[in-house]
Amino acid sequence: MSSPERLRILMVIHTHWSRDLGAPRVQLELAEELRALGHQVDKFSYEDAFPRLAAPRGRAGAFANRLRAYLASNLSFAERAAAYVRGQAGRFDVIDAHQTDLPVAKRHLGFSGLLVARSVGLIPTYHDFERFAAARWPEPASVRPLARRLLTWPGRRRRLRDVVRSFQHADLINVSNGDDLRTVAETMGFSSKVVMLPFGLSEARRAAFLGQQASTQDRLAARTVAFIGAWNSRKGAKDWPHIAERVLARLPETRFLMLGTGHAADYVLRDFPPALRSAVEVVPGYRSDELPGLLAPVTVGAFPGYLEGFGFAVLEKLAAGLPTAAYDAPGAREMMRRLSSPSTVPPGDVAGFAELLINLLTLPAGSYAERAADSTRVAAQFSWREIARATAAQRRYQLRAIHVSGGFPRRYQHPQGSSRVEIISCSHVRRQNIRRGCEHFRECHPERSEGP
Repeated sequence: MSSPERLRILMVIHTHWSRDLGAPRVQLELAEELRALGHQVDKFSYEDAFPRLAAPRGRAGAFANRLRAYLASNLSFAERAAAYVRGQAGRFDVIDAHQTDLPVAKRHLGFSGLLVARSVGLIPTYHDFERFAAARWPEPASVRPLARRLLTWPGRRRRLRDVVRSFQHADLINVSNGDDLRTVAETMGFSSKVVMLPFGLSEARRAAFLGQQASTQDRLAARTVAFIGAWNSRKGAKDWPHIAERVLARLPETRFLMLGTGHAADYVLRDFPPALRSAVEVVPGYRSDELPGLLAPVTVGAFPGYLEGFGFAVLEKLAAGLPTAAYDAPGAREMMRRLSSPSTVPPGDVAGFAELLINLLTLPAGSYAERAADSTRVAAQFSWREIARATAAQRRYQLRAIHVSGGFPRRYQHPQGSSRVEIISCSHVRRQNIRRGCEHFRECHPERSEGP
C-alpha cells in the first residue's frame, strides 16, 4: 500500500461514468466519499475504453444508435480494461471492477493487490427474471425484439460466463443485498469471499430532499403517487395498469407520476387503458439534481419492482419523506424492512399493493407526518460516508492479509473498526438463517422443542 491508511483504488465499469445512470452511480458516489476520506480513486469506464463512441447518450428511443454502440463495445470492454490494468497495475492497491468487466486472473494482469468483483445487481438472477417474465407476460412476436435478441445473444452469453470468471478470479465479491449474498454463497459456491455492503446517499443529497419537501397538508391535497424507474417488467410496468385501475376506482382524483421511464409518454401510456391515461404523467428523463424538486409535492412513493440490486428509487423516495409502498423483493426489502409500519406485499400482488397505496393516500395528517418522519429516519441509515468508511476498513484488512500470507485468507473475516455500517458476510447470514430455522421449528413443533 502507498501508506498505512491511504488506499489507491481503481474503479472499473463498462458504462458511461454518470450519476444519472444507476450502475455507475454506485461507484461514482462511493469514489467521491472515498476521496473525501483521503483515498486516491481513479476510474476506467466506457469513455476511457471507447473515446470515439463516448458521445452523450441520445434521446430515449434511439434504438439504432444504442444497438450500434452495444455491438461495438460489448465484446471488447473487458479486453481493454485488462490491457489498461496491465500497464497501470503498480499504481493501485485495490481494483474494484463491475462483475463482468475484469474476468482475468491477477497473475495475467501483473497485479498483486486486492481484486474486487462488484455486483450492483446480480446478472444471473436478472437473466432468471427475464425467463420468468417471458413466461408470465408473453408478447406477440415482432421483427425488432427478435432482431435484438439474435444480435445481443452472443454478448449475453459472454456476460453470464464472465460473471462466473470474475467471481472465480476475484479476492472478494461485493454485493448489495442479502438475497444476492445468499445466491453467490450458496448457489454459485463462493461463500468464502462474498460480502454485502448497501448503497447510500451523501449528506448533501439527503439535505436536498429534506430542504424541498412540501408541507403535509399540500402533499395530502396533491394525492399523487410517484414511481421512479425504467419502464420494464422487472420494475413493475406490467403491473402498473392493474394497480392504477384499482386505486382510481376508489380514489378517482389520484394522479400517477412516472419518473425516469427512459421512454416517451406515448410508449408508457399505451400500456394503460385509454380511460386511465389522463391520470398518468410521464417524465422520460431528468438530471439527478432535479429529483428532489420533482418529488417535493408528491404524496406517496411506489415501487412494484420484482428485483433490484439495491434500489436508489426506493431509497430516494424515503429520503424525500414519502410514505412508500413496495413489493417485498430483493433490493427494496433491505430498506423497507426497517420501517416501523408494514409497507410491502408479495411481488405480483397488485390488489394488495393498490390497497397499500389507498391507505397511504388517505392517512390523517398526523399519521402521515409520522410515516414521513419514519421514511427519512430509515433513509438516514444509508450514508455514503459511513459506507465508504466501512469499505475502506474492509479493503485495508483484506489487503494486509494478502500481503502477510501471500494469498487470500481461507475465510472472510470482519475487520475491526468504528464504522456504523455493518459488513455482512455469508457466515453471518448463515448463522441468522440457522437461528430463524430453529425458532420456526419450535413454533411449529412445540412438543419436540424441549431437550431430553
